[in-house]
Amino acid sequence: MKSLLKEPLLHFFALGAVIFALNAWREKTRPTDVSAPRIEVTAAVIERLRAGFERQFGKAPDAEDLRGLVTAHIREEVFCREALALALDRDDTIVRRRLAQKMEFLTDDLAGAAEPDDAAVRQFFDKNAAHYAKPAQVSFRHVYFSKEKRGAGAATAATGALTALAKGASDEAFGDPFLHGFEFAARDAQEITALFGGEFAAQVAALREGEWTGPLTSSYGLHLVRVDARGAMQPASFDAVRATVVRDFNEEHRRTANREIFEKLRERYQVAVDEAVLVKAAAAASKLPQP
Repeated sequence: MKSLLKEPLLHFFALGAVIFALNAWREKTRPTDVSAPRIEVTAAVIERLRAGFERQFGKAPDAEDLRGLVTAHIREEVFCREALALALDRDDTIVRRRLAQKMEFLTDDLAGAAEPDDAAVRQFFDKNAAHYAKPAQVSFRHVYFSKEKRGAGAATAATGALTALAKGASDEAFGDPFLHGFEFAARDAQEITALFGGEFAAQVAALREGEWTGPLTSSYGLHLVRVDARGAMQPASFDAVRATVVRDFNEEHRRTANREIFEKLRERYQVAVDEAVLVKAAAAASKLPQP
């Protein structure tokens, strides 16, 4: 018996039983109204839950629905607090991104709180007048040669047609059918780019008026092009575009305010970046094959 009492394992189990019993006694005697954190479902919370239900389902919740919403809210609050206590929010990309997004929404609200000053809006318009002007337009016609249909012979056919057009031949005698037609009146660079591509639009912008040129390349194939007329950029009236100017002014003001708010918050932190590792990682990435 004496040898049994000297066993270390028996001492370990006995000590564990005492600690467990003591902890259970403390839990029973702990005053719940003092030490337990409170979850208060206030009138504001209930109204938010009710309004959210109504927005989602198009009707007000009945008593059973509302009690279920409150129960779900309490469940969410308990799990949220316990997750924060266990630091489960740390190193979670989705949580971090959502918190950062909510901070950006908050700064957006702060930045957009004030009404824009009319004089400031007008000054913004004067500074960016070219942005609101009606862009220069060009009218042109083309003769189309399909690479899909003609293959390598498209370039030869286009060159021969260009020679004939320079001698006065009719453009209707050459080329292949084109889905979007052959004449384009008063089109700006953005419209031409949307239809033929940026490279084609840039080439058209450099052509002289009144003569056939080419072949120009687009995603469709080859084109002989003749520019018939060009229109100059037309300045916009402030009154005509005021609503757009106010929108753009507010957007720039918001971005500037957000940047200033971030810089002020950034000053609260000391940031250390391992530049050696950063440079090494960037160099390694630059050596990877590009898609």
